[in-house]
Amino acid sequence: MDPKSLVDRILHSNKHIRFVAICNMDGKIISSANNKNVTNLLSQEETQKTLERAVSSWKSREELSDKTGKGEYVLAVYQKLKRITMPIDSKHLAYVTFNTDGGNQDVIEAIRFSRPIDAAHGLSY
Repeated sequence: MDPKSLVDRILHSNKHIRFVAICNMDGKIISSANNKNVTNLLSQEETQKTLERAVSSWKSREELSDKTGKGEYVLAVYQKLKRITMPIDSKHLAYVTFNTDGGNQDVIEAIRFSRPIDAAHGLSY
């Protein structure tokens, strides 16, 4: 699956999703899109910095995965939005923000079901 198709699939999978980015493990955005019905809370630069921190944190957690188990996702909750970071495959993460009135489990499942079925093949671009 190509990154743009995945971003579109995730973005349209749940009405509460505000923003979707697929990035590599260096924090470089491969593809992203905004929900056209919402106003961005962060600038592009702020989003990039936040994403880089999320990737760095994900890598730190991976160092302990032999003890804790492989990470499935991280949910961050703020007053104005929620953010999920979830692996797509071993080389890519999904970074998804959504409205605070969205159900966490609904959005998590929407992202999970949008990912490629065979993560071993990963993304193609």
